[in-house]
Amino acid sequence: MSTQVQPPESKLKTSSNNVGTPIAPPAVVRKQQRAPRSRMDLVVLWLAVFLLALLVLVGVIDSAPLQSAQNSSAAASSGSSSSSSQTTTKAASKAAVPAHKTYNPQIPLVLQGNTVNISLTITEQLVAIADGVAYHAWTFDGTVPGPILHVRQGQLVHTTIINHGNMGHSIDFHAAQTPWNVNYQEIPVGKSLTFTWRADYPGVFMYHCGTPTVIDHMANGMYGTIIVDPAKAWAPAKEYVLVQSEFYTAQNSDGTYSLDPNKVLNGQPDYVVFNGYANQYKAAPLTAKAGEHIRLYVLNAGPSQFSAFHVIGALISNAYMDGNPANRTQGNQTVMIAPGGGSIIDLVIPAAGLYPFVTHSFADASKGAMGVIKVTP
Repeated sequence: MSTQVQPPESKLKTSSNNVGTPIAPPAVVRKQQRAPRSRMDLVVLWLAVFLLALLVLVGVIDSAPLQSAQNSSAAASSGSSSSSSQTTTKAASKAAVPAHKTYNPQIPLVLQGNTVNISLTITEQLVAIADGVAYHAWTFDGTVPGPILHVRQGQLVHTTIINHGNMGHSIDFHAAQTPWNVNYQEIPVGKSLTFTWRADYPGVFMYHCGTPTVIDHMANGMYGTIIVDPAKAWAPAKEYVLVQSEFYTAQNSDGTYSLDPNKVLNGQPDYVVFNGYANQYKAAPLTAKAGEHIRLYVLNAGPSQFSAFHVIGALISNAYMDGNPANRTQGNQTVMIAPGGGSIIDLVIPAAGLYPFVTHSFADASKGAMGVIKVTP
């Protein structure tokens, strides 16, 4: 008796209710169930991405004008703030510049008596050195240069130096012969020093602070002129004192200026001036009459540049190196004065007009070392 066997793929599986329903293999069933869900998931995913992109796009479009407005407002605010800051800085800088008062170049009367008293007070303060330039100076009696001192040969000079500055300072009189280690030493803040010396030699001399670093103290304004008349007085003349000096500046954040140590050590001044302020005797000229005897006491305080003093349109009839009557030369066109040196310059200008005086080192003249003698009939 033969038995017929069905192939596996045509084999029937009977359910519990005996209904003969063909059942696909499990793998086929899983494939038929997942395919519809995967397509649905993909549709939903793409729809979600589309809606999200649409929302982002709408948000960007809506926020752009607001952001632009905010940026414009911020820029305007920043510009206004910057402008306001610049205006404030300029205003502060302008407000910080002290009013300039022309330094009086006329020689004061000689002190009388066998013993005379001189007192100098050291202060540190803001001074004007050029138009719109406020400089933190170290001074004698609050001015740059310090006051003009005028004594006579042979007098005893009783001297008191008072230090109201913020650091140690000292004094050095080129006209004096006195021990450096005794009378030229540093004076502490709030202290004073008194000593006496004799004016043995006539001339136009410098005094200055001698505290290290000396060049810094001098470049900051600590210098002045002391004139020692010869025992036999000079002939009468129209007399003026001119101190040539240099400023080496660095601007501070508030618009004021202080010493630039690199410039001073490299001899690169920003200003070269007469009597502490650039070009001040162009607007306020020295005056004389035609044919009048003019005597100029010229001091070069430096600290570094040489002076080549020259009067344009005139000749120097007599020049006395360091102001000593024994050191006379005649008919000079230009007088060379070393830093720390001086000269007395005599001239007579015959015709009315304007006669500029300069250092003939014109790089320095262009930095402020220029003035005018106004001669009237």
